[in-house]
Amino acid sequence: MLAFITSLRHPHNSADYREVETLLADSLRSVLRQDDPDFSVWVVGNRRPTELPETVNWVQVDFPPPSGRRGPQTGVEAVLLDKGTKLAVGLIAAAAARPDHVMLFDADDMVSKRLAGLSAAEPDADGWRVVEGWRWSSERRSIRRQPEFHRHCGTAFVVRRDLYGVPDGLGVDASQDDLRDAFGERLFRQIGSHRHLSDDLAAAGHPLRPVGFPAVLYRVGTGENHSGVSLGGFGRPIGRAVASEFGVPATRLTPAGLFRSVMPSRRALERMPKLHSIVTRAGRGAAPPRI
Repeated sequence: MLAFITSLRHPHNSADYREVETLLADSLRSVLRQDDPDFSVWVVGNRRPTELPETVNWVQVDFPPPSGRRGPQTGVEAVLLDKGTKLAVGLIAAAAARPDHVMLFDADDMVSKRLAGLSAAEPDADGWRVVEGWRWSSERRSIRRQPEFHRHCGTAFVVRRDLYGVPDGLGVDASQDDLRDAFGERLFRQIGSHRHLSDDLAAAGHPLRPVGFPAVLYRVGTGENHSGVSLGGFGRPIGRAVASEFGVPATRLTPAGLFRSVMPSRRALERMPKLHSIVTRAGRGAAPPRI
């Protein structure tokens, strides 16, 4: 059985908490579409979302804002502490369901409906890493391949539960200090951050195998991303297969819909002066120059 676990940022450190809830709702619709029914979903946060599917487990914490600064850009250390301790609580809570594997996911990303099937087919496997995935702009209805996906996005690992090494004696009411003392550096390296987990597990003799298909849509450009990453440049339309895999709208098959999906935003174009000149001339009816 696979347990999906995510966390919500503190309302103080969001640009618009209603938007945070909307992004979570989109993500949960994707997660809940798993082909294999043997999975559970856990959400940890300070404020319960207004609407939460009945099948989703909510875990309340009263951790303070990670930063006095309002908005999503709170600094790396604040993110690692807030996200790490909330996901640690999620790991503790999910243990009651005795899952074989755990997938920590960001509360705005979309996942393949085939992921729970990996755990069901090989419940004793060390786990998998997502090396093929997409950056996704929901606004443009556009995607672009993200090489080395697990190096860029936190929604990237299906890991055998015991490999997270959750210490005995901790409950969901543990304080951030308790969690930091119990997990040590792993709280920041392997739970709050995604950058070291795969390498650390490989070094410990538990290499994660690549997932054999593009398995995650890394949502960018929402204004609520810690990283501030956007799609930026050229994209590709979302076809029916990808839309069905992740539960997202396909690109509208109209000239305007396809153009918006493929072409960079105005801001991105302005960073590419030559291309911006070509597009502007074409829009005025002028013949584009040879390039």
